[in-house]
Formats: sequence, C-alpha cells, structure tokens
Amino acid sequence: GLLGALRWLIEFVVGILLTLFGLLVVLVLSSVVAAPFNDALSEAVESIVTGESAPPFSFTRMLADVARTIRLELLKVLVYLAVVGPMFLASFVIPGIGQIVSLVGFALTAVYLGIDYIDWPAARRDWSVRDRIAFTRRQLPAVAGFGTGVWLLLFIPLVNLFFMPAAVAGGTMLFLALQQDTAQQ
Repeated sequence: GLLGALRWLIEFVVGILLTLFGLLVVLVLSSVVAAPFNDALSEAVESIVTGESAPPFSFTRMLADVARTIRLELLKVLVYLAVVGPMFLASFVIPGIGQIVSLVGFALTAVYLGIDYIDWPAARRDWSVRDRIAFTRRQLPAVAGFGTGVWLLLFIPLVNLFFMPAAVAGGTMLFLALQQDTAQQ
C-alpha cells in the first residue's frame, strides 16, 4: 500500500515535470521558428510608423537577418532559463521560498517579455547586449509594464495564438517611442 502510494506520487511528479519540460520546448521552438517572421513584421511596422522605407530586398541580407534573429532568440531563452530555472528548482527544495520565487519569477518574466518584443528594432540597429541592457534600465517601468500586458494576454487560450503579431507590432512601436523620448532628453 505505502509503496504503491509512493510510486503514484513519483509518477505524478514526473508527469508534471515532463509536461513542464514539454511546454518549455514548445515555447523555445515556437520562438525560434517565429523569429524570422516577427523580425519582418517588426521591420514593416517600423517602416509604417517612421515613414522610412526598409532597405531593398536582398537574399544575402535576409539570410544574415534570419541567422542573427535565431541566434538572439536562443541566447535570450537560455539566459532566461539560466535565471528562472534554478529559482524554480529551489522552490521545491527550500521550504517557504515558493511565494518569493513566484513574485520574482513574475517580475523577471514581465521584464523578459518586454525585452523580447522591443528587441527586434534594437537588433536591426546592431545594438550590443550592453546597449540593450542600458536602454532597458533607463526605460524599465515601460518595458516591464508592456511585458506584464503581454504576459497576461498569453494566458488566454486561442487569444495567445493570435496575439504574438500584435505584441511584435506593439513592442516595435514602444521601442520607437522610447528611443525618441531618450533622444529628446
């Protein structure tokens, strides 16, 4: 009886962990697969907002953009996992830390999502990681607020599938507005 209950508990925990791992893999893969399309959408939105046309199409430039975008997306996801992953695991080991980890995880996720969606125009400007961090620090309330809105809308089934293009467009417009505010100061 006791061994059967222990086996059931272990299977339950392994099932939850496998489900979470599967969701994580889907998130990473969908982000990487969507990256070139999101970059093109962001470029089109920026062209509409600024009135400046994008450079003429070049197959070589497109391949370089796709490679750069995929590399950046993988880097962002790996950094996020390196920060949030250990916190998530610690919440299972250290009693009482789960609530703190949840709050910190929410804040980091909001900032991550904000950065993720304003990053397309920054990447097109060849900003270094240092430039992006400095920009995010200067504009943290706006970036975190935008990321919080994205985070909330991603929880709504079916809406989340159609919301990514709107988040890319909104992130691009936010970046342009914040960059203009920064330049005026």
